Amino acid sequence: MLTSLIALLVACTGEPKPVEAPDPEPAADANPEVPPVTTDDLQQTNEKVALVPSPMETQRALEASGIQTQLATLIPKHDFDMASGDTDQAAIRTGVVLADLLLTTKGASKPEIVSRLNDIATGMDQLGGGADIQATLKDFVERVQTDAVSRDELLKEFDELSGVMIPELEFNGQDRIVPLIEAGSWLEGANLVARAIKAAPDRSAAERLLKAPSVVDYFIKYVREEGADKAPPAVTKKLKEALLTLKGLAEKTEPLTDEDIDTVIRVTDDVLALM
Repeated sequence: MLTSLIALLVACTGEPKPVEAPDPEPAADANPEVPPVTTDDLQQTNEKVALVPSPMETQRALEASGIQTQLATLIPKHDFDMASGDTDQAAIRTGVVLADLLLTTKGASKPEIVSRLNDIATGMDQLGGGADIQATLKDFVERVQTDAVSRDELLKEFDELSGVMIPELEFNGQDRIVPLIEAGSWLEGANLVARAIKAAPDRSAAERLLKAPSVVDYFIKYVREEGADKAPPAVTKKLKEALLTLKGLAEKTEPLTDEDIDTVIRVTDDVLALM
């Protein structure tokens, strides 16, 4: 099942093509300091689409919604062996751990941050990320262990790591690696944000993190057009259904309901279980 899912996601090798989707209109009561998430926002400074809102953007949106839940308390125990499996598995799993790291910078314990950095380093080594990324991750570990950097400073540096440094790595010419890292991060990020906003007194800011239909379009395009013959029909059908469900919720102009949030959690749980 995992191999089949990877076969579908690997269809997005090379440079992703622009998605023709209109930017969502901001709600009437939108907080001007937290704009809707668009492809342009996510694209940042590189040509590859970044599929997860930046950690700083996420923190601002959660705080604007008055969410007190710490994302660090919502992360399940992942039984990933980051040193085993093929490079495609390593990329997806690295993306999941990367999302865990990015979205819990302020709330995670020091050992948790160090453990995730080490897992990412193992994944990057298997992916052929190069000496520079290893040196950067080692520097992060040393400064975290010696309390030589504040959580706010870490958040800014992790923001650059995810939005600029990793997308620019060459991974020995394997163009599919970055999209697969982003796929794992996007699914994990959507799952954690949905869990966090369930009890929010005002979801208007945070739920926009889930309302990015052009991001879902990015995956639907490749599953339909290029990945359809790369996995058994049953797996393709399940992934299409999951993505179409997420797209429908992302396109809603009215606020997401409790049932909508539960659907995001269920759908992303189902797909993450295949990894």
